[in-house]
Formats: sequence, structure tokens, C-alpha cells
Amino acid sequence: MNSRFVQKIAWISVLLGVVACAPAPLLTMQTPAEIDTSQIQTVAVGRFEVGRVHVVWRAEREGIWEAHEIFFSPEQQDAIARTVRARVVNLLTATPYFRVVFTEEFERLENDAALQELISVQGYTTADVDAVISGKIWLEAERIDGLDLSKEDLEYFNPPRAYRSYGGYREDPGLNLNVQQVVWWPYKSVRGTLGLEIKLTQLTPGRVVASTFATRSYAQRIGGKPASVLDQLTAGLQAGPQLAAGDSGLVLPSLDQLVAELSVSIAARFVKRVSLSERRVPVPLAPGSNATAQLLIEVGAYQLAIEQLQQATANAPDPNDLYNLGVCFEALGDYGLALTSYREAWEKDRENVLFAQGIGRVERIRRELPQLRRQTRSREES
Repeated sequence: MNSRFVQKIAWISVLLGVVACAPAPLLTMQTPAEIDTSQIQTVAVGRFEVGRVHVVWRAEREGIWEAHEIFFSPEQQDAIARTVRARVVNLLTATPYFRVVFTEEFERLENDAALQELISVQGYTTADVDAVISGKIWLEAERIDGLDLSKEDLEYFNPPRAYRSYGGYREDPGLNLNVQQVVWWPYKSVRGTLGLEIKLTQLTPGRVVASTFATRSYAQRIGGKPASVLDQLTAGLQAGPQLAAGDSGLVLPSLDQLVAELSVSIAARFVKRVSLSERRVPVPLAPGSNATAQLLIEVGAYQLAIEQLQQATANAPDPNDLYNLGVCFEALGDYGLALTSYREAWEKDRENVLFAQGIGRVERIRRELPQLRRQTRSREES
């Protein structure tokens, strides 16, 4: 009997450990587009033209600054435009709301003016395209390779001491010396600003459905004078002026990486305006009394978890179990029952922030639900 009892306790401990260490369940949240684009089904990818690219490299050599402007050929500018366009298209196709196609007819246009003229005279031959997405890019970047100079005070102290010598003891007066040392701190830095304009133009009628222009900036510096010079002075003196900023193990981003990261931030905001979006949101569970139900929720068995929790909350409902029951209903899309469960849990414990967050989350979903259904229905009917 003792061994069986120990085995049961061990299994319960393992189960509770799995529940405690398991991540929060991920629920799929859909957000409707801010602009009504229900009439647009297929989007062609147009040209992303480069308005300006200005990149400067600055370096300090023996106290003299030198500046060199880096020239970008048309092919290199096209590569930057393709990098930005790829990021925009990736975000646009992350949710299967639009059908995105690549056509040579719209890609080979010189600029936005050529696109607007083509649409106005209806001179395009590509069929089954409702809109065209295009853009324009402005980029300014600067790379710096320089040195920080600092004058540091060093104190050398050797206490006096007595030592034996011929004829008796002698005393060494010691040494107390202050020295000023000039220290070189090499550094490298990069900073840049990307301006990006994105347009979604509907072909019939010829109008711009959505347009945005935004800028993003980035700056990073490695090496240079540290925040606490005295703590790192010894290492700096040993390395000398030949120390390279790259020796710190940090690496500055390339220009392609800089453009890609900055463009994603702008494109994400634009895509949210014109397209239905989906995201996986972790929803924390409450430490309820029914460990089996929690485990079932963690693995996505929501129907079985509902049966367990409904039995547990039939007579003496625990507020944590009621909240977890609401999580199950929310995961299955039954927002009415989810809101009821969250409210019952909050009525029993009005100081619990987790219960209030559940209520607010479902109320926001129910406010957006009519618009979301209209947008998804337009796709189902097509």
C-alpha cells in the first residue's frame, strides 16, 4: 500500500510539474482591416522606385576627418528596391486575404506617374487584377570609423618599507607618482533613415485606396570610450591604439539588413490597414484546482477540458476554474459563453487582473466581429 501511495503521489507531482512548466495556450486572433478592401481580391505587385540613396562613409585618420560618398549604380538601387518590395509582399501574403500575383506589365513601369497614366487610359492587358501595390524609397545612411580620446589620471603607489642591508636596516621611502595617460578608444557606428511610401491603387475605378508615407531611423555604435573608463583602463592600455572596434564581438548591420528591418516596420502598419491579419496570442491560465483540465487546455483538447471544468464548477465553482473554462470557449470561438465565464470568475474575485483582461479581450473581439464577418464573407462568396 505504501508503494502504491508513493507512486500516486509521484504521478500527481509529475502532472502538476508539466502543467506548471507548460507554456500558455496560443489562441488565433483575427483583426479586420481598417480600410474596406472587400472589393479587392487580386493584387498585382508593381514597381518600387528609388527616389534617393545617399550613403556616406566617414573616417578619422590622425585627427583629420575624411568623407567619401558611396555611389550606387542603377542595378544596386534596384536591389534595394527589391529588398523593400520583398518585405512588403511577405507581410501582405502572411494572411491569405489577398491573392498576390507578379506581372511584368506592372513591374516594368518607370514610376507611379506611369502607373496612374496606364490606369487612367485603361491601357493594361493583364486580366483578373483588381489593384496594384507600388512604392517609393528614400534612404540616407552614414558609417563612421573614428577614435575617442580621453586623458586618464593614473596613480602609482609603492608604500615605504624597511629591508636588511650591509651594516644594518635601511628604509625604502616608497613611491607616490601621478601620471596622465592619453587613451585611444576606436569605435565604429552606423545610422540611417528610410522613408517609404506605399500605395494600393484600385484599377476599376482608378483610385488610390490606401497610401502611407513614414520614416524610420536606426543608429548603432560599437567600441569607443566605455561608460566606466577606470574599470576597463588596464585592458585598453594593454591593447593600445591598434585595438579594433570589431574586437568586441559586436557586428554592425549591413546596408541590406538596415533597409530590410526599417521597411518591415513601415510595411506592417500599412498591411494592417488594408488586410485582415492573424496573430497567435498567448493567453495565460489561472492556477485552477483541476490539474487535468489545465493539461488538456495546454495540449489543445478544449472540448474535453470543458467537460472536466463544467463538472468541477457545477456545485462549488472555483473562480480560477471558471476563468479557464472561459479560455476554452474563447479558443473554440464561442465568445458569448466565454464572456459569461469570465464575468462569473470576476464577480467572485474583483481584484484579479487576469479575469478583467479576459473580459476586455472578448469584448474587443465581439466589437470587431461584425466587420470581420463582412470581410471574410466577401472572400467566401468569390
